[in-house]
Amino acid sequence: MARIRTIKPEFWTDEKVVELSAFARLLFIGVWNFSDDDGRLVYSPKRLKMQIFPADDVDCAALVSELERQALVTVYSVDGTDYLQVAGFAKHQKIDKRAASKLPPPPGSTDSPRVPPSPADGREGIKEGIKEGKGVTTTDVVVVASETGNQRQPKPEKPDCPHQEIIALYHDLLPQCPQVRDWTPARATQLRARWNEDKSRQNLDYWRRFFEYVGTCDFLVGRAGQKPFFADLEWMTKTSNFTKIRERKYENRGVA
Repeated sequence: MARIRTIKPEFWTDEKVVELSAFARLLFIGVWNFSDDDGRLVYSPKRLKMQIFPADDVDCAALVSELERQALVTVYSVDGTDYLQVAGFAKHQKIDKRAASKLPPPPGSTDSPRVPPSPADGREGIKEGIKEGKGVTTTDVVVVASETGNQRQPKPEKPDCPHQEIIALYHDLLPQCPQVRDWTPARATQLRARWNEDKSRQNLDYWRRFFEYVGTCDFLVGRAGQKPFFADLEWMTKTSNFTKIRERKYENRGVA
């Protein structure tokens, strides 16, 4: 369900926001509308595409990777389901009747169920939470107990995408394909998105095997048809093409 949200004037000049592409900025605003009052939603790039960019040819997974790189959102999994958390959402969105999230917080988060303030004293819920050694969140203040056991645990960082090493593998294993001359931000975002989508891809051995397989597909390396086609790295890492390669749709077929 979409919700009414607000945008502060400072948003447009925020250092992290100005580093984003235009579509990533629009996506960031869009996820506010479709997240709950704690800034969480079930993460599905396809669903975000239909909700926010129904008429645009964009790769929402790549755009979300841009937001992750600027620490504006966190994508995480709990019991096999992917979720997205908007960073600092409760701080920046003032909601009159905030409903507690039904979705799990990111692993390692100190978030706990909201304690409604007492009609007599809006601080009573906070006082009780501190006595019990819990982190307590209200609509206007966050208090976290100082005991070591309740401190936020650092989230394991994803390994950075080694762009130049992957490009070098591409050049080495597919010399017949077009060489990379300019590694633009858009191309970097696209490759980083494929890298981040699956832990099994976050090593150079995966990409070596990927390029070796591409080299066996005649269509992709100019060995098929009267007008040879040569796939380049940008083409291979586009969402739809990458998926087709992994599904072996370009694999050589015997003549019937």
